[in-house]
Amino acid sequence: MTDTRSERGRLAVVRLLRERGTLSRADIARATNLSRARVSGIVSELVADDVVVELGTSIPAAGGRAGRPGAAVMLNPTSGEAIGVDFGYRHVQVVIANVAHAVRIAKSARLPVGYAPAMGIDVAVDLVRTAISQAQTEPSRVLGIGVSVSGQFGLRPGEPDKNGSSTWPGTRIGEELAARLGLPVRVDGDSRLGALAERRWGAARGCDEFIYLRLHGGVGGAFVSNGLLAHGAAGGAGDIGHLVVDGNGPLCRCGNRGCLETYVGLSVVMRDLVSAHGDRLTLRNVVTMASQGEADCVRALAEAGRVAGQAVGILRTILDPEKVIIGGALASAGEFLMAPLRQAAASASARRASTPVTITTGALGPQACALGAVAMVLEETDEKLLAAMSA
Repeated sequence: MTDTRSERGRLAVVRLLRERGTLSRADIARATNLSRARVSGIVSELVADDVVVELGTSIPAAGGRAGRPGAAVMLNPTSGEAIGVDFGYRHVQVVIANVAHAVRIAKSARLPVGYAPAMGIDVAVDLVRTAISQAQTEPSRVLGIGVSVSGQFGLRPGEPDKNGSSTWPGTRIGEELAARLGLPVRVDGDSRLGALAERRWGAARGCDEFIYLRLHGGVGGAFVSNGLLAHGAAGGAGDIGHLVVDGNGPLCRCGNRGCLETYVGLSVVMRDLVSAHGDRLTLRNVVTMASQGEADCVRALAEAGRVAGQAVGILRTILDPEKVIIGGALASAGEFLMAPLRQAAASASARRASTPVTITTGALGPQACALGAVAMVLEETDEKLLAAMSA
């Protein structure tokens, strides 16, 4: 049995490789502040335990440093997998990824807007079982299932907010999936998981101070500070869709008037265009028509960007981020949304904010929340992961 100090070192290396993928021993030493000799010993132990594999390629020294290139090492991709499930606006998506970050299989099913919890859970169970079968993996190798659902959650993983702000109030999503699939399940809000994925593998990789704004069926957000994802006292940190931007505005589903979501949500943008373009209109159609100069489509996307930008400007003043990442379906509108958003954010920010901030779209597209669910499983099961891979 390894001692506590050795186990901490092993866990530090495993976590680093999980987050960054393939690295050299020298890069690991620099990132963990462990000596090169100790890292070399830890990596050798992990290779012997089949936790880590050493590749045949080499990685040049980081930062252009002179010296012998270091052999590349990575987590053993055969040693464990995580499943991410995303209950989206009109879809359910399932992703299986191994500990080396490779997505092995992704499956999705399109559902009607506003589908019932029972329908979504039934579809998710079928997709997970099919994905496990097609990936030819064993349930015993699955470290857990992460679930992304629109809405805010309480402090206990898998339990919807008792105040009823969850999309599916009273539905024990985690308990239901765990009972039917026989695997451990963790649940969190889609915006927080989108932020987690973008920090691990996307546009916020390596960034410790950023805001994530998800513009989708509704509007959600997440804040990362000092590298940590904020949850808040009751699990509601980042619920910026219900930031009131006009007290005399439209009635929101939360009971207030003029919430950000009533101006920026995908359903609102589409609703205002349906009368002119028909009820089969899709966001892709809207973006295509905007690129062709359709004034009403350009105006609708710009207005959503302008109002979202006002909120971003306020949040930038309060939180002082290095980056603002825009995710969700509306991010696919590109500069039709982002240009007015950046302009409004600059106007709404405190003039004293001298630190430049990057405002950009997410890099992971429609898979962001499912990948965030995978990342949540891997983050919360480090000890289990190491034990399973060392067995």
